[in-house]
Amino acid sequence: MHNDYANSRWGAPRRLGIGALLLGILIAMMVAFSGGASAAPGDADLSITKTDSPDSVVQGNNLTYTITVTNHGPLAATNVVVTDNLPAKSDVDFVSATSAAGSCGLKGSTVTCNLDTLANAGTATVTIVVKTKHSGTLSNRATVASPDDNTPANNTATATTTVTGKGNQPAKASCATPSITGTPGNDVLVGTAGNDVILALAGDDAVFSGGGSDLICAGIGNDLVASGAGGDKSVGGPGRDRLKGGRGPDLLKGKAGRDQLRGQRGNDFLSGGRGFGSCKGGAGRDSLVSCP
Repeated sequence: MHNDYANSRWGAPRRLGIGALLLGILIAMMVAFSGGASAAPGDADLSITKTDSPDSVVQGNNLTYTITVTNHGPLAATNVVVTDNLPAKSDVDFVSATSAAGSCGLKGSTVTCNLDTLANAGTATVTIVVKTKHSGTLSNRATVASPDDNTPANNTATATTTVTGKGNQPAKASCATPSITGTPGNDVLVGTAGNDVILALAGDDAVFSGGGSDLICAGIGNDLVASGAGGDKSVGGPGRDRLKGGRGPDLLKGKAGRDQLRGQRGNDFLSGGRGFGSCKGGAGRDSLVSCP
């Protein structure tokens, strides 16, 4: 009787200890099988950057904002939304807003892009294009938000752009302001590697364009004008001129004389002019206008 009592007295705690040990092992196996403990809700970190191009931009030209959103994890971010407050309507006109990761829309001066879910280490890009209206400085701010993002300090980005007036642009090339000028005699005029304005005068001249995008103005004689590697503009004069394209996409324009216009390897545009000069395309995809 004494031994049975002792065994029952100490056997119950032993059985409880073994049961607790088995329960602990079972819980550990269940956690390991499920992949470990899951992260707490909201464990995602979104950041946003913004660039502008070009900067500076000429008044009246398009300005492109590129917004990049990155999820630094560790979990996916759901219901990701980018909001961009455009400059005032007096400063810019909206052109477009696109994103391959979702859809964008404009309401008032605010662009909103719904990017859906962004995976851990994933990125999404939003592209917004506006047209500038006058010179000055533009400031544009974009933000990103998600209910899973617990780090809002890096959720805002700003781009500042300088808009210059049209008067600050280089003057348009004109025959009235040549960089190379012939003489009253018969000349051979050759352009440089840069962008030239070549003006022939009274003789029967031969003009050869250089490497840039040149403007060539034939004189009152019967001139030969040959374009070079750049996209040149050749304009005939009062005489019977021969205008030949080069390797670039050239513009050949006859005037009062019965000119000969010949395209070459580039995609040229040939206009016969008032003298109804003869036109013949070359190897490129040429366009012929006012040519008999």
